[in-house]
Amino acid sequence: MEHQIESQLTAEIANEPGEIARVSDLLANAGIQINALTTTGESSRGQFRFIADHAENAQALLEKNGFETRCERVLSVRLNDQKGRLARITHAFAQAGINIDYVYASVDHAGASTRLVFKVENNALAARVLDEISSTSESKRALEMV
Repeated sequence: MEHQIESQLTAEIANEPGEIARVSDLLANAGIQINALTTTGESSRGQFRFIADHAENAQALLEKNGFETRCERVLSVRLNDQKGRLARITHAFAQAGINIDYVYASVDHAGASTRLVFKVENNALAARVLDEISSTSESKRALEMV
């Protein structure tokens, strides 16, 4: 299980047709790759949250085009999709007293590689917890092979 702390941008957008396309076009035309994405909308406002290959450039571009943005650090986790993986991670976070503000992910198909993005209150502690989970899993697999 690989993990890293990354910059996530949130752009405040109008909750109306074409706004997601507008942001996407701006980023695409500037050659900025979106690596993870989630959007939310409530009444007249929405949020376009994403991880990009060039976060600083993306933020400058969006602000230049009138979008309010903010940059936050999030924990990005890459793993192979298996039943119970999310439960194991979230239980470990809970036991460590780590609150999860939100999480988003995508899976192409069962067993494929996936990326989970966690917004937590303490990225460093969450990263240590993931390291512990990984080392415990590797030790368990080694014992099962004996």
